[in-house]
Amino acid sequence: MLLFGLNFQGWSQNSAHFNGTLTYRIERVDVKDSVEAKMMVFARDSLLKIVNFNSEFGKQETIKHLTQQKKYVLIQLEEGNFAIQFKEEESDTNSKSHTFKKQFGHVRIAGVRGKRLRFKHELAKNELTVIYTKKIDAKYLGAYNDAPGLFLQYYVVNDNGLYKYTLESIDEKIPPLSLFMIPADYQKISLKAFIEKTAKTSTSVQSTN
Repeated sequence: MLLFGLNFQGWSQNSAHFNGTLTYRIERVDVKDSVEAKMMVFARDSLLKIVNFNSEFGKQETIKHLTQQKKYVLIQLEEGNFAIQFKEEESDTNSKSHTFKKQFGHVRIAGVRGKRLRFKHELAKNELTVIYTKKIDAKYLGAYNDAPGLFLQYYVVNDNGLYKYTLESIDEKIPPLSLFMIPADYQKISLKAFIEKTAKTSTSVQSTN
């Protein structure tokens, strides 16, 4: 089942259009743990598939359409497999929780020359340094769309801790369209309908106990 209507035209690779695969290593830096984690970003023009691997929680997959501002999160439950549809609002991609400031210096990560940037997040105690490249648009990361380019190394800060993402490899081969399809055994459902469905299931289980 194809996820979106597609219209591709021939063009050369540039910052506005990227085809390829980005692989990031994820490390928790506020405390040490033994969890191994990676993130793979598959991009084909306006389509993204983000796959997070975690040795503790397993795999999570998200499929996005950048121009339509839609995304599907794929979830497997005992009740079945679901592709939960979200509508990404403009405010979600332009968060005011962080700021960037210019910083001198360059560094090469995974063979890509990047520029330094000061990064401050409201949940982080200290100012951090991130690395970006203008060769690829920030939108292909799926986070920090207001950055001046794609992050080669960056931080995610949330209630669970501080995590550093570092690019390990970049592959500019065009991913197959099948990668951006919702599997046939997944039910497409809105977030509201999914919440209502799981609530009913929970109530039904409690009533039988």
